[in-house]
Amino acid sequence: MVARTWRYAAGLALLGALAGGLVGCTSSPAGPGSTSGPTGGATSVPATSAATSPSSGTATGSATGTLAYPADVPAEARVNSPAGAMAFARYFFAQVNKAYTTPQAGLIRPLSDATCLSCASFADNADGYVQKSQRYSTDPIRILEVSVAPDPEPQDGRLVDLVARQQKATLIDFAGRVQDSFSEKEGVFLINLRWSGQGWFVRKIQARQ
Repeated sequence: MVARTWRYAAGLALLGALAGGLVGCTSSPAGPGSTSGPTGGATSVPATSAATSPSSGTATGSATGTLAYPADVPAEARVNSPAGAMAFARYFFAQVNKAYTTPQAGLIRPLSDATCLSCASFADNADGYVQKSQRYSTDPIRILEVSVAPDPEPQDGRLVDLVARQQKATLIDFAGRVQDSFSEKEGVFLINLRWSGQGWFVRKIQARQ
């Protein structure tokens, strides 16, 4: 995995919300979560109680959802093992995709620690899409590879290397009008996971460089 990690290192200026919290509340060509390119500042999105569905005009989710641990986390992603950590990392980003394409709020915060700035940015973006009745036309993130990181592990968690592709996609409104577009890029990220009695939580996401 180490050789593959550095093979992708040149593509790390992507997925703005992944790169250590360099994010904002709306999207730009830099990728999900970025307002002004890879070094854009963070901006908060006001939360709302419900929003209108892009397709049906019905409410799709609350921007202030419960923080109870989700019941639909797969059994394989609830195991305190390397395989469990990798399964959870895949599940987490599947939830990010769901939050962006539905759109739906309340999916990301219950799976992450307050210290995870990237996770908070993903959640803020989803809140904003719900509020504005916008969504991604296709999954923004495709996971190409997940593996155990070679770095020393924290006592209470696991480190996972994740090769991700920012998919070519558009951001559309409730009428299908294109609001923004995103190019395809790839990069490698270190996912720091914390284990608790409930299950896994994302503690931090870092770009490999």
